[in-house]
Amino acid sequence: MEGGPPEYGSKVLMRGGLGLMEPPEVTQWQTYTEIYLMENRLTELTENPRCPVLLVLFLNRNYKLRTISLSFFDYMPALEILNLSRTRIKSLPESLFGLSCLKRLFLTHCELLTVLPPKIGELQQLEVLDLEGTEIMDLPKEVGKLTKLTCLEVSFCLRINQGTKSAIANALIPQGTISTLSQLEELSIDVNPEDERWENVVEGIVDDICGLLSLDTLRLYFPHVGHLRKFKWFDTSKVSRSLSHFKFIVGSHDERIMSHLPVDLEFEIERWDRSLKYVYGVGVPRDIQKMLRHTTAFFLDRHRNVMKLSDFGIENMEQLKCCIIGECNQIKVIVDGIDLYDEADRSEIVLETGKDDRRFLKSLEYLYVYRMKSLSCIYEGPLHRGSLSHLKCLALVTCPRLTTIFTPGLLENLDSLEELKVGDCPLVSSLVTCEDTSIYKSVHFLPNLKRISLFSLPQLISISNGLCIAPNLERMSISDCPNLKSPSTDGICCNFLTGTKVIEENIISPQLWKFSLKDLKLATRKFSPQVLLGEGGFGRVFKGWIEENGTAPARPGTGQAVAVKVLNHEGLQGHTEWLTEVIILGHLVHPNFVKLIGYCAEGDERLLIYEYMQRGSLNNHLFKRGTPPLPWSSRVKIALGAAKGLAFLHEEAEPQVIFRNIKPSKILLDADFNVKLSGLGLAKIVPKGDDFDSTPVMGTYGYAAPEYVATGHITTKCDVYGFGVVLLEIMTGLRVIDRGRPSHEINLVEYVRPRLGRKKELYKLMDPRLEEFSEKGVQIAFELAARCLSEDPKARPLMSEVVETNAYSCHHTTNSGSQW
Repeated sequence: MEGGPPEYGSKVLMRGGLGLMEPPEVTQWQTYTEIYLMENRLTELTENPRCPVLLVLFLNRNYKLRTISLSFFDYMPALEILNLSRTRIKSLPESLFGLSCLKRLFLTHCELLTVLPPKIGELQQLEVLDLEGTEIMDLPKEVGKLTKLTCLEVSFCLRINQGTKSAIANALIPQGTISTLSQLEELSIDVNPEDERWENVVEGIVDDICGLLSLDTLRLYFPHVGHLRKFKWFDTSKVSRSLSHFKFIVGSHDERIMSHLPVDLEFEIERWDRSLKYVYGVGVPRDIQKMLRHTTAFFLDRHRNVMKLSDFGIENMEQLKCCIIGECNQIKVIVDGIDLYDEADRSEIVLETGKDDRRFLKSLEYLYVYRMKSLSCIYEGPLHRGSLSHLKCLALVTCPRLTTIFTPGLLENLDSLEELKVGDCPLVSSLVTCEDTSIYKSVHFLPNLKRISLFSLPQLISISNGLCIAPNLERMSISDCPNLKSPSTDGICCNFLTGTKVIEENIISPQLWKFSLKDLKLATRKFSPQVLLGEGGFGRVFKGWIEENGTAPARPGTGQAVAVKVLNHEGLQGHTEWLTEVIILGHLVHPNFVKLIGYCAEGDERLLIYEYMQRGSLNNHLFKRGTPPLPWSSRVKIALGAAKGLAFLHEEAEPQVIFRNIKPSKILLDADFNVKLSGLGLAKIVPKGDDFDSTPVMGTYGYAAPEYVATGHITTKCDVYGFGVVLLEIMTGLRVIDRGRPSHEINLVEYVRPRLGRKKELYKLMDPRLEEFSEKGVQIAFELAARCLSEDPKARPLMSEVVETNAYSCHHTTNSGSQW
């Protein structure tokens, strides 16, 4: 964890996130009780600042900060909270251990920190010590002196090789160190599974932990199942009764601990309060069954011989809300209903829910099944009503023998299902298996299903097999399903789908190249950080090289340079954004849009390959420190190019498209500053006859039109508003939102709007770095921005009118030839 700023009625110096390269002057440190310098570019700190009343100091996320002078903390006698997380420091200065009042020390993800000095024991008032994500080699026994600790998080993740083994002969944690920390409420110990020292000490550590009567939260790795027996879940052990949060990984580290499953699944398991990951298991240990009774999230990873999930005892999973099953090659079925019956009961099976409650997984909300070689179906045997009744999300991916997903009996239980994902299952021919559908004609199954994603299903010929499913479906994405009927003819279910609710990837333009993930890895040097062009909420973009007119990778500097966007794994939303961009850019030819060369869709991976834009994004030219200011003529050219692109989408494209997220980072520039719009993942395709649509609000704060934020109604006039915001940024050189500015200037639109009607003030708003510009051009530009930013959408111009105004204003030039 990284500590957040506390609340004090104090004098505060807030300089976080401003890109500072130099620390405040030494005189500025003296009178403040709180100083926040996080998220800057500091490489060094003020020498020996005198801070007699300083209580809180945040220096975290200064990624270039490598050293702190030995005496830096000498004159901070009252300091209670210190955050150095995510800096590049390699050691802790001597003066830090003289902070006699220090209560919280955060060193999260200081990845170059490998040694914690014994002097740490001198911080007698310490309550929180966070070493998560560091690479310290061992914990000194002096940590045992920190008897007021309530939270200890530590990582031993140093990579082990022959050269380091001799240097780490000490025990990871000396015996008895943890047992002296009697006030601990939260303990997290993260280890490298290859570190043999952990197996040597884990039993003693568990003994120590069992004596911590205040412990509430525990995160631990157990190499063997037998270590769990120390936690006697049903006897008088006080520690087991007090644990309300735990994250346990259980399994031998003889083999690789990393799985082939998407990283997203690791994040999913992390968000649950009581999670258990069982790796490389054999059989069904009694200790795992006992633990499952207290578990809300279960990750069964690469089990060697279990045949079905229900072998662990369905009665042990009543609290289970999330279940992930991956690479368990012997599992043929998730649940066999017959397991709920004793031998004597199996002759008389009643499927009604009543006193004889044999519902399975009745609390489960999320079920993710990946890379299961033998899986043929989700369940078999008797099915009681109410089983899986709370399931919200189901994913079945890379199951080569899967043939049956839903039957009518199972569908009757899935009223809560909201999201379905099925992919890379070559034998699936229909989502529903049913011999006689006529008896279900009047039944609407899956009433709450909102999103369906289907990909790489070569035998799929039907979605619903004629049943009525998903009457409230909002989004369906289909990829690489060549035999699937059009959803408009796939039985009754698709009577409920209208307009853009169905997106078929089978309509991908034949002009696009299909790339393999292997080739893209070679083209980008295995997605090396050295060729990283940028990253954001969508994912990361890398520079790569491919052969001219082909998909084969080329040597760096040869062939054709491309930009490869690797989308984040964000469930169906990330997939949908990828698909939207493929469909729109794949069919769109216009000089003001970036050329989409091809795409990649393998398993859960979604990538896009674009032409490479030499000058990057407008965002960098306007806001990146050290970048030369754009001349007036270039700004004019960029505004006109962006306007032409939006006008094409609104008034010429068929069907009409609303960009929905126009901002400087979406405006790319070639070598001659010609504009190419990109990033259409959030774009909205508007069916004929629709003046507006109501959608979940998507986009970026500051650029979204106020009526869209308030109602969710999206129209082309929302893009016009966004363009007006971008135009202000081009003119002023200021970000639309900047919390580092005075409070009345934080929101650029609110600050500028009342000044747009005062000609004398217009020039004061101009980017001060501009030496020459057209006075007439400035007036026209600000007048146009005012119209675009009108609070009444009807008063905003069409984008074609914006283009005309821009073209007219290009005739106004300065004496030096700069033009608007």
